[in-house]
Amino acid sequence: MKTWKKKLTKENMAIMALLGILLMVIAIPVKKTETQKDQTAAPENKSTASGTQETEEEDNTGGYAGELEERLESLLASMEGVGNVKVMVTLDSSREQVVEKDIPSTMDTTKETDSTGGSRDVINSRQEETTVYVTDSAGNKTPYVSKIREPSIEGVTVVAQGGGNAVIQKNITEVIQALFGIEAHKIKVVKMK
Repeated sequence: MKTWKKKLTKENMAIMALLGILLMVIAIPVKKTETQKDQTAAPENKSTASGTQETEEEDNTGGYAGELEERLESLLASMEGVGNVKVMVTLDSSREQVVEKDIPSTMDTTKETDSTGGSRDVINSRQEETTVYVTDSAGNKTPYVSKIREPSIEGVTVVAQGGGNAVIQKNITEVIQALFGIEAHKIKVVKMK
């Protein structure tokens, strides 16, 4: 029994205290990461004055531009004489969600006649604008999105193996103009090294 009491003294108490501190250190980061996951699970909405909404996830237009680039690369690579191709598409803004608005208006017309026989029409009009909300099963209200506007294309650059040939350049430029409706001066085709 004496040996057990000896071992329970200073050394063992210090080891037990260190073990307790170690357990606390291990438990603290687990709680913080769970709350961080909860906060990042739902993207924040940013409302703009024009009745549109952007989410942080959608604010990054790299996905949309990247998809356009991949599709255009595969299309141009299948054209005769183009060869290997790289495409870069630049956008002028980010994706917008157009929020539905309820805009009731009233108009009153009054005809006034004065003592000299003159008359005039007085028109009073009033218009209000309110956002339409949708309530989900949990009771949360979110604005009703009527449509999503993709950003417009500002310019396209194509680097192609056949980009040194004037006929190939013209064909690539015409294809991009037909697909995206942008002017020829916003398209640049160059030869790949």
